[in-house]
Amino acid sequence: MSNTFVRRAGIVCLGLVAVVLGLVLVNHVSASPSAVLDACINPGNGMMRLVDASTACHADESHVEWNVTGPQGPQGPQGPQGPQGPQGPAGSSAGGPPFVWVCTPASFPNAAGNPQASVYIFNGSSTTANVALNILDKDGNNLAGVTIPGSNPAKTYPGETGTNTAPLAAAATRTDSWVSPQTGPAIQGFDGVTNVSFSVRVVSDQPIVVGGDMPFGGLAVTPCSLLPK
Repeated sequence: MSNTFVRRAGIVCLGLVAVVLGLVLVNHVSASPSAVLDACINPGNGMMRLVDASTACHADESHVEWNVTGPQGPQGPQGPQGPQGPQGPAGSSAGGPPFVWVCTPASFPNAAGNPQASVYIFNGSSTTANVALNILDKDGNNLAGVTIPGSNPAKTYPGETGTNTAPLAAAATRTDSWVSPQTGPAIQGFDGVTNVSFSVRVVSDQPIVVGGDMPFGGLAVTPCSLLPK
């Protein structure tokens, strides 16, 4: 019998022993409620056999036992912070920019004289807002720069033209004032429509609050509302 054959046979036997021992360990661990392994070891030949805790070892063996699970280790260091998540959707009440406010009515029928009208715009955000104020006639035309009917001396409507805006600092209030248009009587040539302000529109890229003060005959009821999205 060659040495090569003997070595190969020895390797095969050792492999079989390892497989059998592994199966025994698995079965014993799964059946052990205390998760403690008991074994008898022969110091002479190094052989080991798993036994129950109540089983006595042979005279030429020593009894050993060990825990299947060791003690809990210390807590590891904190991991790095994860990436920032995507921005959530805008709230249902705000709806996101542009924020559009409308004050109406901006004049009263058959009104003589030119009492002062005012609009107040408050920037409620923490950053500068870009705001456009447009005084509109009955058909929605922007009256900025147009002469106010019945004003003496002649005065024009304020506000931005086209797509222009004006900056408004955070927590600041903008005030725009003008004289109310004369809308009557018709005998003096006032039809109550031509170049007469009907509504005031305020558009902003930041959350704002708008209020109006457009008196007539002791009344100053001009509601301003944020248009829903």
